[in-house]
Amino acid sequence: MSEASILWLAYLIGAIGIIVEWRSYVLYDAHAFRRWSAAGAVLWGLMYLLLGAWTAAITMSCTAARTLVSGLLTSAARKHFFAGLFVSTFALMTILSWQGPVSLLPGFAVINTTLALFYLENRSMRIVMIASSLAWIINDIIWQAWPALLAESVAVLLNWRTISTMDADGGNKR
Repeated sequence: MSEASILWLAYLIGAIGIIVEWRSYVLYDAHAFRRWSAAGAVLWGLMYLLLGAWTAAITMSCTAARTLVSGLLTSAARKHFFAGLFVSTFALMTILSWQGPVSLLPGFAVINTTLALFYLENRSMRIVMIASSLAWIINDIIWQAWPALLAESVAVLLNWRTISTMDADGGNKR
């Protein structure tokens, strides 16, 4: 497969990822948000792999499991264990896939999102995740991951819109 074909395949997968990603950000239910977000993570991981962005590819792919697990844990001990496990795993992945300082962007993004998913709920979770989105946006510019850049930029706007329609207690639509 030629380099141009691989690039177009990456962008096609990214276009599908756009639809999935945007869907997650307009959902008010935290569990539905996590399911759609996990599906998007698999697509983004594949796109980054095809673009040669190793740290982004492996950390993003692993976020699918992290995102799903984060919504299932009810025990504080299990929540702390799995949060620590995922943070450690993402730190190790970042080190092992090091491509220079650019690797810090997805590393920060996945660790920050992990902490938000495990310890925050709906409104506050989404606000903290916007910082992760900004790191992904910078990463996408560097790697010329245009579908991911578009999706993440719009996701920030959709997330802000969803946040603005939630009650201050963090859950329900106004």
